[in-house]
Formats: sequence, C-alpha cells, structure tokens
Amino acid sequence: MSQTVPANERLSALTAAGTSAWLDQIRRDLLTDGELGRMAQAYSLRGVTSNPAIFEKAILGSDDYDGQIRSLARDGADAHAIYEAIALQDVRDACDVLGPVHAASGGADGFVSLEVDPGLAHDADGTIVQARAYWEALDRPNAMIKIPGTDACVPAIEQAIYEGINVNVTLLFSVAAYERVADAYLRGLERRHAEGLPLDVHSVASFFVSRVDTEVDRRLRERGREDLAGRAGLANARAAYHRFRALFDGDRFAPLRAAGAAVQRPLWASTGVKDPAYPDTLYVDGLVGPDTVNTMPLATLEAAAERSDPAAFAVDGTPTAALDPSADLAALAEAGIDLDDVTDTLLREGIAAFVTPMEQLLAGIEEARAAAAADPVPAVGGQLPDALAQAVEERVAQAVEADVIARIWAIDDTVFGPAGQPEVADRLGWLTIADRLTDEIGELVGFARSVRDDGIEHVVLLGMGGSSLAPEVVRRSFGDQAGWPALLMLDSTDATAVRRVQDAVDLRRTLFVVSTKSGGTIETLSAFEHFHAVMYDTVGAEAAGRHFVAITDPGSSLVDLAAARGFRRTFLNDPDIGGRYSALSYFGLVPAALMGADLPALLDGASAAARDCRATPPAPGGGGWLGCAIGELARHGRDKLTFVVDPPLEAFGLWVEQLIAESTGKEGRGILPVADEPLGATDAYGPDRVLVHLRADGGDGAHDGRLAALAAAGHPVLTMPVHGPGDLGRIFLLWEFATAVAGWALGINPFDQPNVAEAKEATKAVLADGLDGAPEADADDAALGALLAGLRDQDGGYLAIMGYLEPSAAFDDAVAELRATVRDATARTTTFGYGPRFLHSTGQFHKGGPAVGSFLQLVHDRGEDVAIPGQTFGFTTLKHAQALGDLRTLRAHGRPAERLTLEGDDPVAALRAVTARLKELL
Repeated sequence: MSQTVPANERLSALTAAGTSAWLDQIRRDLLTDGELGRMAQAYSLRGVTSNPAIFEKAILGSDDYDGQIRSLARDGADAHAIYEAIALQDVRDACDVLGPVHAASGGADGFVSLEVDPGLAHDADGTIVQARAYWEALDRPNAMIKIPGTDACVPAIEQAIYEGINVNVTLLFSVAAYERVADAYLRGLERRHAEGLPLDVHSVASFFVSRVDTEVDRRLRERGREDLAGRAGLANARAAYHRFRALFDGDRFAPLRAAGAAVQRPLWASTGVKDPAYPDTLYVDGLVGPDTVNTMPLATLEAAAERSDPAAFAVDGTPTAALDPSADLAALAEAGIDLDDVTDTLLREGIAAFVTPMEQLLAGIEEARAAAAADPVPAVGGQLPDALAQAVEERVAQAVEADVIARIWAIDDTVFGPAGQPEVADRLGWLTIADRLTDEIGELVGFARSVRDDGIEHVVLLGMGGSSLAPEVVRRSFGDQAGWPALLMLDSTDATAVRRVQDAVDLRRTLFVVSTKSGGTIETLSAFEHFHAVMYDTVGAEAAGRHFVAITDPGSSLVDLAAARGFRRTFLNDPDIGGRYSALSYFGLVPAALMGADLPALLDGASAAARDCRATPPAPGGGGWLGCAIGELARHGRDKLTFVVDPPLEAFGLWVEQLIAESTGKEGRGILPVADEPLGATDAYGPDRVLVHLRADGGDGAHDGRLAALAAAGHPVLTMPVHGPGDLGRIFLLWEFATAVAGWALGINPFDQPNVAEAKEATKAVLADGLDGAPEADADDAALGALLAGLRDQDGGYLAIMGYLEPSAAFDDAVAELRATVRDATARTTTFGYGPRFLHSTGQFHKGGPAVGSFLQLVHDRGEDVAIPGQTFGFTTLKHAQALGDLRTLRAHGRPAERLTLEGDDPVAALRAVTARLKELL
C-alpha cells in the first residue's frame, strides 16, 4: 500500500459517519496482485469476511490454488486439510494486507474473518475447539473467527470472548437472537474483567438484511400487500440497532467501557439487493450509523462507490440505522407477517445454505487434486497467423493503456462513446447479476419445486430473442431432467408451430412463462392471448391465471396485465440489462429453475468468469482478451466469426448469434456470428473467417483435424475448452464481456440496436394496409441467378437464409445441406434463422452491419390459420406481414433480397428441391 490512491468520497463519508465498509469476498488474486490493498485506500475498506460459499467460488472457480492443492495432495492431505490450509493462508495474508488499517484504527478495525465448519452450528464444544485451533493457526490480532449465532453456540461465543478470541457472530436474523449473542459477549468480557485480564477483544454481530426482505416480500405477494415490500429488512435491522444502543449505552457496559472494552458492533450482512426494483445501495445508505459495519459483495461495494448518497445517510439529523422502525413493523404485523416465523425460517435455511457449499467445496477439491496435476489449459487458445497475432497484441496493449477493463466494471459509459449517450450506463447490470442472484437460488428452486409439486408436467416459454434464446440453449444442453417439468419453447408466429405446442401438452398440467423485457412484444403477447383464451376455456376464469408466470422489467405493461389476469408470479428483472445480455438474469434462470437445471453450477461458473474478466492486463483466454481479439480481427477483414460447438452444447450458437450480431452490427461495421454451418474443406472458406471451437472436455475430437487444417491454411482458430451443461454460466458471461470489449475495439455502442425497430414498423404498416394489396412475387431463376452472382462477386459477402415457417430438426438438416452447397460453390459465408425470431437477433446486423449481405427468404404455410384473440388477424397473417415487412426493409437499405414460397405440405422436400435448383444456377 505504498502507492497513494485517491479515496472515494462516498465511501470516505460512510466511514466518517461511523460505518466501516468490509468486503464480503476473499480470493488469492486479490491478495497477490495488490487489489485488496488498493481497495483499502481507494474504497476506505476496513475489513474482509469469508465463508465456505466464498471459498468454494475462489478455489473451484480458478486455477490460483492448483499448485497448493497439488503440493498438499502429494503430502497426503485430505480434502478438508487442503481446504483449511488454503483458507488459513488467505485469511492470514489478508490480515497482513489490512494490518496498517488495524494499526491506524488503534486495533478497532482492519479485521478478516474465517468461519468454523457450518456442520458445527449446533455443537458448542466442537465449535470452541475449532475456534481455538483457527485462532492459534492464524496468529494475527486482526483475525476474527466466525461462529453461528444459534442457541446451541451461544456458550461457545461467550467462551471464545473469555479466552481472548475475536468473534464474528454470524447468521443473525432476529432481534431476540441478537440480544442473546450480545449478552454472551458481555458475559465473556465480564469474566475477563473479573480476573483482571485485558479487554482488548473485539466482536461483531452479523445481522442479515436482504434475505429478510426476500422472504417477507414473497409472503406479502401472497397476501396482495406489495405496498409494504422492501420495508422489512431495514426495519428489522434498525430494531436490532436500537437494541444495540440500549445495551451498550447502558449501565451494564459502562464499567467495561471505562476499562477499555469495545462495543460489539452490529455488522449488516447480506446487503446486496435481490430485487432489481430496489436501489442497489438500499442496504448501505439505509443502515448508516456510529459503531456499525456493512460487509458488502464486491458489486455492492462498487455500487456504493459510484452511487451512494452521503446526504441520505441521515434524516433530519438522525442516522438512517437509528431511524424508528416501529411504524413499518406494525404495518407488517397488521398485514399478517409473523416476523418471528420469518427469522426462524431464514435461520434454518441459512445454516443449510452454508453447509451445502462446504460439501460441494470438499467434493470439488477432491476433483481438483487430479485436475491440478495436469497441465493447465487456458480458457481460450489462439492459433493466429503472425501478422494477426501482432495486431491482437497491439489491441490488447491499447485496452490496457485506455484502462478499458476497469472502466467497464466501473460503469464508465465513455468507454463506448460520449458521456450520457442512451443505452450504455443503464445497460451494464449483467456484469454483476450472477453474484446478486446467487443468494436467490434457494427461492428460485423453491418456486420451481412448488410448480412441480402442483402437478405441472410442461413449462412453455413464450418469448422472443433475448427472452428465449438462452433458455433454449439451457434446455437443449441439459435435456429433460428426471422428476421435473419438460421445457418447451414457442418463439414463432407460424400457425403450425402454435398448434404443435398446444397439441404436445396437457393444458391442465402446463405452466406458461410470458417473457418480454418491454412487455409489448407482439409475438409474445399474441401467443399469450391465444393460450390464455384456451386455458380460460379449459380450467375456467379463476384458475386460468395460475397457469401463467411473467418475466419482465419493472413498469412494463406486462406487470399490469399479469396483475389483472391473476398470474401465479411476476418476476421483475433488473432493468439495467438488455435482452441479449440477460442469460444469467431472471430471463434465463427462471426457465432453467423450472426445468430443474443446475442453477448453482450456472452462477458459480459466471462468477468465476467475472473474476477472469476483471483481469488487467487482459489475460490470454479471458473475456477481455477475447473481445480484443475478435474486434481486432474484424477490423482486419476477419469478421465472419464461425462457431464449431461440440455436444452437448451445440445449441450455443443460437444465443451467441444474437449477442454478437445485434451488439456489433451497426454503423456499417460489425462481426457476423455464424452458427450451425457444416464444416467444409479449407478451400471453401474465404479470407474473412475466424473459427471458434467450443471443445468438450473428453470429447471425441471429431472437429480437431479439420480445424487444424484450417489453421495451417492461415485461418485464425480459437479453441475454448468447455465442461458440459453446467459450464454454460461461465461461457455466457465470458462471451457477454468479450462482446462488450469488441464493441470498444470496433468503436461502436454494443448495447443499442438502432435498426431493430424498422422491421417492427414495417410489419405494422403491412398489417394496416393488408396483405392482399401488395403481394410479393417469388424470385424466378434469373433473379436467383443474379442474387448468387452478386454474392460471388462481393468481397466478404454472405448469404442469409431466412425461414418463415415451422421450426423443425428435419428442416434444420435440409437447410444445412443448402448452406453447404452455396458455401462450397462460392467460398462465401452462409447463415440461417427462423423468422420472426432472427428479427430480434441477426436482423440488426442485416440492416446496420456491412452492406455485403445477400438475402433469401423462404416462406411456407401448412394447415389453417390460428386466431389471435383481440386482433383482426391470425398468426399466419402476422407471420406474412413480418416476412414482407422485413423484405421491404432490406430492400430499402439497398440489400439484394429475394423470396421463395415452399410449395406443398412438406417443407423439407420443397427445400431440397430449392437446393437442387440453386446448385444448377451455381
């Protein structure tokens, strides 16, 4: 900490108001790269807390510990001994980093906490034995041992204080529990005082906040009293603070204070907001007061540094922690909220929530012992021609010089253009959403279990683009989970697709998830109105709403619609997340939970990726490096990013296609993601390609030979090892960050989508004018020949095939044959998307990206139309209006675009006839 760093004024003001900011996180690279010391200066950081869940992410989410694990394993240490050695070293080193804080505060601050085993929560004797062992092993005056505040462990707390061990009492939810542990602290000090021992022992009482709101808000929703949401956590904590003041300002503590004893400070824990409708500094600004600690996740600490308001730290001169909570507590009681039952429930769940990560950690360490013995594999390996490798290296250096990585994490919108431009600063919530939602895993899984236990066998997601593509990837990657509902997707306006979904389910045992950020997506609302009417007829008016769940942004029209129709639940997503970056928010996680996917694995992987994406300079293989690489390669004409994905993650291309195309395809530049194009021979690829191989660990290596040949031929090839469906969270976050950095490299805003609305407006115009007045003729051979000739003559050109028809695996196979035929004959890139889904995906790139695309629209109908309640048109009419509107929009942008109708009942046979026809023209 020799280099002086300017202190953040907001956090300095928090310290001056009497609240110490502690970090609820520990990991080795924070210690080895000096980051913790920097935060002590820049963020006025005065302490660190840890627990098994934190160590699980740190140890299993990185390779930082592999060397130590390998060494300890060779010495014969078991998993628990390895964990203890790692944890003791990190806590000891953190104590040393914060030693100057401890000294400067006269021993009152600068503490680092290590928790006893969660399995000892009801074992006082075992707790005190382990507390002694940890205290002696740490051998630091600014260490603290975390002991749970259960009734069983109260004697252990008293004994530890008596023995001179600093104690962080954790898992406190109720005021009554707080009083018991405060009394134990006082008894321990009184025993020392009676024996003439020094009173230089310190303790904090960790009182959990946001989890109280999560549980109470759930109960309030069930009672229709959302007007009281968001009050319980602060009111409960303030009640504890009032009790703290009464105890430590009273007569009993006075002689101890006079003898030099410190108060047992209330520590506000679980202070990251869980509900995106709440300000992210709610539990910081709302609990400021003398003699308090606020231990924050990194995301909350950074939010406080950016947005905490020192003027809000007191109300009419009263610190916010000392505000009177009685009115809020009375209102909650009147609404039927039994706060004692709430806190009892949270304590039980809290103990379980700490036991499970410890079990997973120990199991993971066993696996890590074998993995650490092998050579480490970078997240992304690059095979680049020398000239391109040098260009990428220079781009990385520019990112370091411009401090791009740190500025993105600091929500600095000037990374992507002038300050204050729309859709930047309010579109970066995805950076920290995984950590924020980790604490909600229990609630999400609990909700999913309640749905399953109600007999639901199918969950149908009604959504488009960012609302559907991540869940679709999760569904296909994980497959149906035994004992859980099957997840189906409807992101089509094809009437046959609507009927297919309806015929596949028992409506009485089906839950529909209506998923739209804006609340006004025409495809999603049309599907909802159809299925709500069908459900209404099936189960009746009162029961119909219970078969629907909404996922949307706060304030969207869907919120009111869901309330009016009696939806089972509405999930309000963080509004600071754009649709294509929402994979790890409610839009991705609620469907994943409902199908029984592994949420902890998804979020743990995302948290690990976030850590790698913070690295400065960007580490080879991390998200920052990857973004610099694909952005710089695109600047050198290598702008066709072609994905080759091993099983079982083949569907990944569906999601990453939207992310990259819609984020970068604007202002005449961009990166075109290419998904599901069959691999070809080396001469089938032009000089505009980059190939990305998501290579499965333990896979059969079926693609390795061809990719090696492409690399040898001079094509850039990036290889990204992946580890099965549970690794999707890491991969999602890695590519989100890489795409943002690529936006910087390309000089564009990766969070807006200026051309998406054009096709929507064109659709409205067609619906208003009617389809009969301006039918679109199919292309003849001359038009198709001209389209293909233009494709061949256009340097860097690509053919986008757009199918307005029922999605099916058989059609996917047939279109792959068409794509290979065109690609092999022209050495040009091909893409394919189902309409109207691609309008919310690659559609932005088609209109706003480089003007080198050629477009072939395929349309097919089968069977009768399906009516849309409340509209004068049905799904078939809507689909045709979207197809015609898109065609007209492309032509208005000067893009060569032709249309073909697939005749007959079999679209696959009709497409193969088109392929044969085009082969003749080629």
